[in-house]
Amino acid sequence: MPKGAPGEQTANLEIAKITSQLHPDRPACVVVTDGAQIPRERSVSVAWWVAIIATVILIPTLAIAFPDSYRRILIYVRDGIQTTFEITVISIGAALLVGLLAGLGRTSKNPVINGIATLYVEVVRGIPLLAQLFWIYYALARFLVLGPRVSAIIGLAVCYGAYIGEIFRAGIQSISKGQWEAARSLGMSGGQAMRHVILPQAVRVVLPPVGNEFIALLKDSSLVSVLAISDLLRRGREYASRTFQYFETYTMVALLYLLLTLVFSRVVFYIERGMSIEGKEEGPAVFMHRLAAHIADFILLYVIWIATNGLLGLAFDPLSTAVAGIPLAAWTALAIFLVYFVVFWMQTGQTPGQMAVGIRVIGPDEQKPSFVRVILRLLPLLLTVLSVVTWLLVWGAPMALETMALADVSWAAHLLLVVFAVGVVSALSCQWDRYGQGWHDKLAGTYVIQVS
Repeated sequence: MPKGAPGEQTANLEIAKITSQLHPDRPACVVVTDGAQIPRERSVSVAWWVAIIATVILIPTLAIAFPDSYRRILIYVRDGIQTTFEITVISIGAALLVGLLAGLGRTSKNPVINGIATLYVEVVRGIPLLAQLFWIYYALARFLVLGPRVSAIIGLAVCYGAYIGEIFRAGIQSISKGQWEAARSLGMSGGQAMRHVILPQAVRVVLPPVGNEFIALLKDSSLVSVLAISDLLRRGREYASRTFQYFETYTMVALLYLLLTLVFSRVVFYIERGMSIEGKEEGPAVFMHRLAAHIADFILLYVIWIATNGLLGLAFDPLSTAVAGIPLAAWTALAIFLVYFVVFWMQTGQTPGQMAVGIRVIGPDEQKPSFVRVILRLLPLLLTVLSVVTWLLVWGAPMALETMALADVSWAAHLLLVVFAVGVVSALSCQWDRYGQGWHDKLAGTYVIQVS
């Protein structure tokens, strides 16, 4: 367009008019981008905070305001939450393994392997999950009898393994062929190139959709209630059928599912950010980064604890066997917890959960923390655990959860609860500041930072 043309003059007048209305003190400026500038990340973050705060406030408020309905429901379904969480974690681990094998098979140049993997994906994705669960538990029983939990885990793993397999296939094929050719030119075999070059890059690509599959599996785990598994939904259904409080029961069940999905969706979000290679900078770790790392570590510790107690259960029952009045399972969990953090912090400065979200624990010399600093950093948490164990051993019996008879508990128990609550609140509040240290970090002289 020639300078001074009528079209240019009209455009300049429109720009000046808009600018004068929005920012009178700024000169006219036109910003050209590849797409619409939509503040999606911020809007999603605000929506998440609104939802999580509302849910966290609403659940205890209902339990306190209506003890004869909502509180009893919450107590009744608490073991169902554990069952739901356990089935989800084990199933997604198995589904990741199955999906990786299916994805590698779908990208294989061997026609037999490729055909088998493709057949598996097409068949499984064409059958509803509920039908697969019924077939594994009831139809397959003619040849192989499986328990309800085993059937549920196999059904979820097989079904979601097919979807995750397609995610892995797309992720592997998204890596440019130049990466493969460069790896082969360095003398790597096909397996070495896939393991050391292609897969590490593909993992960053597939992580967001795999995280979405984890959230979907968490919600679809409610279908296992048809196999007589006492998960969250089935426990709620049992309570509703017994008391006829359908509105209250299913409202609480829905809120609990919402709370679980909101928490884990945020963990997945921070893992995506930690695994990405763009927009990362070194600096202090925010509170949500640390919380996401703790939840990721808790999931891994829970899986290790389940496997360990399964092995111990071959010799004796770790839940009924007690040492110094405390079940062996509790001692096992404490030992796993200590070894897990001491080894990872001393060797790398990062636990797997911290590595996933991109944070690291360092000492004052910016090196990996020593054994003494690690123990000092764990000491406040161990004292908190000790207060809970003391409560359960001394006042656990009179403090019946079904009756919540606080009047029957001594003043010392109330004081212990107050100390525990103050400790938890102070631990959370002092970590909220971006440049602050948690009280355990101040005690140990350590810092938690983001790593690029």
